[in-house]
Amino acid sequence: MTKKGRARADAFSSLLGGLPVTTDAAQGVPLDQIRVRPGQPRRYFDDGALDSLTESVRQQGILQPVLLRPVTGGYELIAGERRLRAARQAGLNEIPATVREVSDEDVPLLAALENLQRQDLNPLDEVEAILALTAQELQVPTSEVVPLLHAQRRAPDPDTVARLDAVFSRLGRGTWTSFAANRAGVLRFPPDLLTLMRSGQLEYTRAAALARIKDDALRQEWTQRALKEGLGVREITAAQRSGGSALTSRTQRVRKLMDDRRIAALGRREQTRVQKLLEELETLLGGPQDTD
Repeated sequence: MTKKGRARADAFSSLLGGLPVTTDAAQGVPLDQIRVRPGQPRRYFDDGALDSLTESVRQQGILQPVLLRPVTGGYELIAGERRLRAARQAGLNEIPATVREVSDEDVPLLAALENLQRQDLNPLDEVEAILALTAQELQVPTSEVVPLLHAQRRAPDPDTVARLDAVFSRLGRGTWTSFAANRAGVLRFPPDLLTLMRSGQLEYTRAAALARIKDDALRQEWTQRALKEGLGVREITAAQRSGGSALTSRTQRVRKLMDDRRIAALGRREQTRVQKLLEELETLLGGPQDTD
């Protein structure tokens, strides 16, 4: 585990260790007594990955207990929804669980901290978890965190800055100023990009480049091309600077292909065809004509 990962795990364990324990060890809890809390940090579950985990559960069982708290009529899940889903798919009747007495105020904090320990955390889930933790620490609604961060960048209050520094140091996710400048803006991305990010199909860097294409139709066109052709940030940025024209992009790609050595490596038939196409293109664009 990395140093940052250990810091997040220590923060989670520290908070968890300070909560009242209802049992000394993990216990088997019937699945039909567990309900999932609305607003869980993880919203997207890859079907293939979930199927793989389900098969692992069938063969080896649940290796890490889920975290629950007792509520009226049963238990509420705090952390481990993916394991809970796999257990249900695998046909289990119960699941090993650690049960803690957790206040309503601490539930989002524990869920977010546990979520940040995941290896497959996508950028959008990461941002939302960090916002939840920061809101908890500063005792403000989550919707007010980003405006507050920008306000502190403009006119810092020493006490607030110290609390923000402490939160981000504990999370091991860089500084709050960097987060405000570079990451928090992801929440303003178009919904179609957010959906792709949440599902793991599009990483932050390419999504950010696509978000700068303001024309919806062009952005969606380039989004599909980015996914199908594996276009990188450089190509997407070039499209944004040129107004996103597909024709402009194709022109650029053809220019890169127009290499004498590449053409010389073709067969005679292909070379003849390239020559004819070049002649047609030259005529169409009104270029100089051969007079020989």
